[in-house]
Amino acid sequence: MLQSRTQPPRTRPRMRPLRQQGFSLIEVLVAVLIVSVGILGVAGLQLVSLQNNTSALLRTQAFQAAYDIIDRARANPDGDYAIAMDDDAPAAVDCEGGACTAAQMRNYDVNTWLTTVAADLPLGDGEFVVNGNTITVTIRWQDERNPGGTLDLAVSTTFGG
Repeated sequence: MLQSRTQPPRTRPRMRPLRQQGFSLIEVLVAVLIVSVGILGVAGLQLVSLQNNTSALLRTQAFQAAYDIIDRARANPDGDYAIAMDDDAPAAVDCEGGACTAAQMRNYDVNTWLTTVAADLPLGDGEFVVNGNTITVTIRWQDERNPGGTLDLAVSTTFGG
């Protein structure tokens, strides 16, 4: 019979297992980087949201101003409310307390309207065009979200019969 030589099994030197004692500096830096990118993303969303809200507010104010002058013109059908963009506000007397003619009331209404548009909207201006029984009110203002810089809002309605 053949005898085989058996070698004793090799034993590896036993190393003591290392216990982790906490986070390494690299792990902390990676975590800080991830959190900071997340915070920058949230800040970017807040900025876009604020810009959109401001633009929506300006658009709402423009709509209110357009309907305001249309209502004023309907209340004073004898007044000629036509005014072009970039025209100056007409000189007006205060018609709040006293009796005014149709022309004085028109001047008061247009003056008040243009003053309000200029105060509520950045670089705000407006025009009022009457074509037959159709009124078109256009309001222009500067909107930072619009690539051209300005934004026009036109509201048309029929007037009278």
